[in-house]
Amino acid sequence: MRVFHAICAATFVMPVLYADDFVSFKEHVINPDAEVVYAVDVTDMNKDGKPDIIGISATYVAWYENPTWKQHRIAEQFRKDNVCVAIHDIDGDGVPELAVGADWQPNNTEGGGAIYLLKHMGDPAAPWAVTTIRETVPTLHRMRWADVDGNGAHELIVSPLKGVGSTPPNFDDKPLRIFALRPGDGEWTEELINESLHVCHNIWPWRVEGAKQDAILAASFEGITLLRRINGSWSKDSLAPGNYEPIPRAGAGEIKVTAGKPYMLATIEPWHANHVVVYKMGSTPADWKREVLDDSFAGGHAIYWADFDGDGDEDLLAGHRDKSPAKQKPGLFVYENTGDGWEKHSIDEGGMATEDAVAADLNGDGRADIVAGGRSTHNIKLYENVK
Repeated sequence: MRVFHAICAATFVMPVLYADDFVSFKEHVINPDAEVVYAVDVTDMNKDGKPDIIGISATYVAWYENPTWKQHRIAEQFRKDNVCVAIHDIDGDGVPELAVGADWQPNNTEGGGAIYLLKHMGDPAAPWAVTTIRETVPTLHRMRWADVDGNGAHELIVSPLKGVGSTPPNFDDKPLRIFALRPGDGEWTEELINESLHVCHNIWPWRVEGAKQDAILAASFEGITLLRRINGSWSKDSLAPGNYEPIPRAGAGEIKVTAGKPYMLATIEPWHANHVVVYKMGSTPADWKREVLDDSFAGGHAIYWADFDGDGDEDLLAGHRDKSPAKQKPGLFVYENTGDGWEKHSIDEGGMATEDAVAADLNGDGRADIVAGGRSTHNIKLYENVK
């Protein structure tokens, strides 16, 4: 077994195994004092062939170098708070650029929100150059890179949480604007994708088998919506209505899709709430079967698909950031796909107020590990798959 050491100002290793008949995870505290961690991701940041960890904290951006997990702070505060990141190698030099969303003001629907681009200056461990892509995107919340027109280049897909000018209590009186930005030598060009959804908490690119371009999945008050660019125009298809209660408990708040067939969607319903839900595609793309795996979450905020036990099918990682009514703890869990159903396995109860989580093989052993970032716990952890 390969042993990792988490290094920030000091080294923290938690010799804890979460063991049952599923898999075991060994916990490594990458950063115990990371402020509010809004987003985490995994990619190779220094061209050494090893995936590193990216952490988006409220007032700084850092990456943690595999395998020592040494912290490299590459940007300080833009406009508080940083809220999201999208990672892509725009110039093809082997080191990705980071698009960072900042100036997070969730209830200011008239102002706030900004997009910055971070680019290394030769040494990825040194501070990065920062340029402004957009000065004002009110309630900017999520960004993803996707090739939506099939030309081989990726566009930055941008989604605010709420519509410009929408008002309390539910912010459902004005639709929000999802759009694409195409990098250029100077100004980035903008294309409207959709302006009909309300309170869209997350988006995710999806390329079905045989397709030449990505579609966009959106989770909003309307449920799960598929947005596709066809012959230069954007279409909108409703895949599922999500939670069936009235607004503000309508629809869905998170969205991820399995990598391969049979396709399954995962959501948290409603947004910031309690249901972990899986949709299985039926005989047609319009036929999705809904199954609630768990209704005990509080502030559900992260989902991700991965084959943790190596049996060939994808299991579901899900976490919540608030104290559940039953156990009065936040948590992180894996729902094992047994083929006949789903079995819940605890990864961290109480030590991770899950704001974001991803799964990836970080040590090259072929097993999916977990990286998570905490809101009230202010931490970043690696859960190493050791079984």
